[in-house]
Amino acid sequence: MSKGTCLCGSVTWEITAEPFQAFNCHCKMCQKMHGAAFGTYYFMRPDQFRWTSGTDTIVYYRSSPQLVRSSCGVCGSVVPYGTEGSDVWVAPAGCHDQGKKADCNIFVVDAAPWHEVTGDLPRHNAYPEATGIPSVEGKPVTEGPEGVVRGSCECGAVEFHVATPFTVAYNCHCSRCRHGRSAAHASNGFTAADGVHFTKGEDHLKSYKVPEAQRFTQVFCDICSSLMPRVGSERNIAIIPLSALDDDPGIRPGSHIFVDHMAGWHDITDDLPQYDEGPPG
Repeated sequence: MSKGTCLCGSVTWEITAEPFQAFNCHCKMCQKMHGAAFGTYYFMRPDQFRWTSGTDTIVYYRSSPQLVRSSCGVCGSVVPYGTEGSDVWVAPAGCHDQGKKADCNIFVVDAAPWHEVTGDLPRHNAYPEATGIPSVEGKPVTEGPEGVVRGSCECGAVEFHVATPFTVAYNCHCSRCRHGRSAAHASNGFTAADGVHFTKGEDHLKSYKVPEAQRFTQVFCDICSSLMPRVGSERNIAIIPLSALDDDPGIRPGSHIFVDHMAGWHDITDDLPQYDEGPPG
């Protein structure tokens, strides 16, 4: 049995048998929705899944004609989805501390420019043909103005510009990032707060602060739940999910941090430095 929970704990569930499939999905929609380089998904039969909480806080967003995504309306975490009478339920592995390892990487053709797909898992540019699941095309990105890096949520309600260079970026495996992003890890870039400007939809931003945390706050779109920048007044720092960006940020994650808290189902396959807790200094 594998138990899952969103960041705030409002939505919880159990998977009672090993999923029959597990994919690392690198499509642009998953990048936006998870605020991460990829989302890892478990596929299971309805009788292998059950809610262990109420579902009143779940909100829904149709990201494509084929798919309505579910997330917690309190904290923004992606949560399982399925429909009554469906023969398949899907759950984000990132909300599970233990579980099945991924079988393959899918939609690698859409991988973020700041993320290199490594390791020996099979790679596909769409869903594996044997699944019979139709492919989904992402939205095209037009060329933007010079001197800024553009970002947006999946539904397009929120848009922003980053006008100052990123100083550092990390892949963070802490449990808060994993459950908040519903992914193997977060990939965050850091820059000056006064260099981030919302150009559209700032009133659609919603935030959730972990009560026991000193600062950990998740910011997301109140329509599609895409993870958005957290612009803090303290120390003039903005923390930006790299996957929220529409342009190449010109920086790559330099290390993995908090790997002592890494999900049991995930393996690090690149050669970036690893730190048990936070980065040195």
